[in-house]
Amino acid sequence: MNKLLSKKEGFTLIELMIVVAIIGILAAIAIPAFINYVKRSKTSEAGANLKSLFQGAAAYYEAENWQQGVVTAGGTAAASTHCTVDDAALSMTPSDAKYVVDWPNEADIASYTALNFAPADPIYYEYLVTEQDGTGDCGHVPDETDTYVFTANGDLDGDGALSTFELAAGTNPDNALYRAPGIFSQDPLE
Repeated sequence: MNKLLSKKEGFTLIELMIVVAIIGILAAIAIPAFINYVKRSKTSEAGANLKSLFQGAAAYYEAENWQQGVVTAGGTAAASTHCTVDDAALSMTPSDAKYVVDWPNEADIASYTALNFAPADPIYYEYLVTEQDGTGDCGHVPDETDTYVFTANGDLDGDGALSTFELAAGTNPDNALYRAPGIFSQDPLE
């Protein structure tokens, strides 16, 4: 009994050093993986908003757009279809912090409004709409392979190097707007 009471219990220094080394190795593996996971989750914003821009453009392309203004009695006028919007770019510089867009004061608000694009939440990416000839017009014809390019530029780690996502759109033989099967990305985790 006396022998049991006199025995000292605890961890040796070597055992503690082994535990600290194991925790250090796990942290060295887990922290970079977690940072990349967070970056990948932020990139999902770009894909979702590019698809939203395309859907707005497709709806605008098929809608009847009134270009003439008020028509006098006895006058003739027709609504136009197959219209595109002007080029548009947000007035922001991509960074690692979210940006709250002041939609009413955006220079290209008419184009974004026509595409029904105005995310309510702050965004990481700058969204650009590039129309094939730079001016929104009506009467587009079938088989235009480069009607629009929707672009998202971001700088998720704040180092000045941009990641880019692009979604291209064109018209098919039925003169309906279609999009590329995938989103092109360049340096998505940059």
